[in-house]
Amino acid sequence: MSGMTDSVLKVDSLSKRFGKIQAVNNLSINIKKGQVFGILGPNGSGKTTTLGMLLDVVAPTSGSYEWFGGMKPADSRKQIGSILETPCFYPYLNAVQNLRIAAHIKGCSFDRIETVLKIVNLFDRSTDPFRTFSLGMKQRLSIAAALLADPPVLILDEPTNGLDPQGIAEIRTLIKDIASEGKTILIASHLLDEVQKVCSDFIVLKKGNKLHEGSVQDILGEKREVLIDGPDRKSITKIFSSYSDGEIIEDSVDGLLVQLNDKGSAFAINKFCFDHGVTLTKLLTMKRSLEEEFMKILNEN
Repeated sequence: MSGMTDSVLKVDSLSKRFGKIQAVNNLSINIKKGQVFGILGPNGSGKTTTLGMLLDVVAPTSGSYEWFGGMKPADSRKQIGSILETPCFYPYLNAVQNLRIAAHIKGCSFDRIETVLKIVNLFDRSTDPFRTFSLGMKQRLSIAAALLADPPVLILDEPTNGLDPQGIAEIRTLIKDIASEGKTILIASHLLDEVQKVCSDFIVLKKGNKLHEGSVQDILGEKREVLIDGPDRKSITKIFSSYSDGEIIEDSVDGLLVQLNDKGSAFAINKFCFDHGVTLTKLLTMKRSLEEEFMKILNEN
């Protein structure tokens, strides 16, 4: 599949001002089918405003966006399941009754109620009153409501906000499960950990400006760096002058930092040193974390 059919959402120079505040500034993104796309940024960075514009709840000051290659807004809204605010469920009604009301409001049939309750793992609690649900269960029920019309796109604003660790883990597993069915998911979050664990691609927003865009894999891929040490650093440095797949870029308290090219590996370094009569006491492959990269992105700007 290629061409227009791939594009789920195209955002072109979208901006929103509230009086003197520029909430979103000239934002452009392109989301393709099957991506779990994260909008990452601290509170007040414009994430919710962006989602509001994309759902036609907030009018943009300038710029434009199109869903599904230019579908009419009324039609595209039916293709999107979203959770922006806490949904209105009735405390004394049970899960099934609440979902019937939600289906009625959405104008879709009741025939997926059992299915969505199973997806969000609430089927065994479907006849219990909503008020007996934990916060995590309430959040899962709202995701069930968003899935009633079986939309190809799901929009979640801070989906794990206020949940305990177990609730957070459950929601994240659920998001991954839904994504594996081929749905496209857009998530706004201020949690690095969330984006790292569930998203395939992300942007970083700060005060309405996009600071970075890329795939999570690129940022989390192994750095091509290995930290090594041994009893005699001088001899290590000396033999490294003839190592063709990497070079020492830093000599620090922790050891010698070696930057590898595509052919280099920790295993190859170990063997190379051993073959040259040097035994290493430390050999550590450096991994990136989104946190390091995120701090770098925020600091650079």
